[in-house]
Amino acid sequence: MKSKVNTANKRLIWLGGLCGVVQPVLTLVMVFAATVISPWFRWDTNALSELGVGEVSLLFDSSVLLGGLLGFFFALGLREYLVGDRLTKIGSVLIMLSSVCLALVGIFTITYHAAHAIVSLGFFILAPIGFILIGFGTKGNVIRKLSLATGIAALISILVLPIIILVLPFKVGFAVPEMTEALIIAVWMIFMGTKLLEH
Repeated sequence: MKSKVNTANKRLIWLGGLCGVVQPVLTLVMVFAATVISPWFRWDTNALSELGVGEVSLLFDSSVLLGGLLGFFFALGLREYLVGDRLTKIGSVLIMLSSVCLALVGIFTITYHAAHAIVSLGFFILAPIGFILIGFGTKGNVIRKLSLATGIAALISILVLPIIILVLPFKVGFAVPEMTEALIIAVWMIFMGTKLLEH
């Protein structure tokens, strides 16, 4: 019975690792593609969420729905992989919840003002807090440092960078801090996904 459980855990960790590597690459490629083929999108004026309605809505909404699904399975595998105290488990759950929020961005588009704000902020805030908790709770020195660094950098990019942008002498759309954080999150996910696959 124990060997079957261990085998199931290993498969879940491997699946989580695969999802952790594929999710950021696939999601970012789809989002970038939506920005390129959209006839009106501009990095100096728009937010990424605006792609969720209009000509490229199917592509953008599919990217966040798929990204949320893959991110959820990544978080499941991550929870099995991490060995630490309660903080690592809470961190994994927060990443799981952030993945649910990401998927809901594709359902509650920008036309659902309040709901969209909640789920989009849920993704951008919960994921980096999860990284930070994992950083404090994990015993691995490399994972600890990367988790803390990316978690803090991600929070700065979504909470501080928009304020800095407001005082800049040139126009920068909210898509810039959104994509900045997405890239930071992608670095952490690919690194951890690789760790899970190696396990």
